[in-house]
Amino acid sequence: MRALDKWADSFDGYFPSEYSQERYWNWKLPVLDRLVEPPTTSDEIQSRCAQAILRAAKNLLEAKPKEYDQAVVSALITYPDMFSSEICIFFDREYFDSFFDRNSEWQSLSPIPNRKLSKLLSLEVPSPFIQSGYLYQIKDEWEGEVTTYEGEWWSFYAL
Repeated sequence: MRALDKWADSFDGYFPSEYSQERYWNWKLPVLDRLVEPPTTSDEIQSRCAQAILRAAKNLLEAKPKEYDQAVVSALITYPDMFSSEICIFFDREYFDSFFDRNSEWQSLSPIPNRKLSKLLSLEVPSPFIQSGYLYQIKDEWEGEVTTYEGEWWSFYAL
């Protein structure tokens, strides 16, 4: 957990302007999957990891130069399987606006009303981050067999 705290703090004073020609730039949560995914994790561990992701995003937001005022700083926390969680800078605002518009036969997102991950995991969401949750469903086909996976995507973003 100390390494995770160091990772979050490493974004203090840093903004990835060297990647500004990309649509977005991201960093995945730097932990082993066994640490953050059921059945080998706990609410306490997931809360600590999610809080580190939010702290890293806050550090990036605070370091954002004025010339990148259109860039969106976000934390995407997947739940309950948190291994895919990441922090992301969307340099392309239109791409961010369309990021959660996924509705096809193989992939769909639908808003989660009346529930917040921050309440479930007792997270302190830094101002001015906005929280929104989505139930996602992904279908995958391998050798003729279709598997469906469901989970939650929680977006914490600041414009």
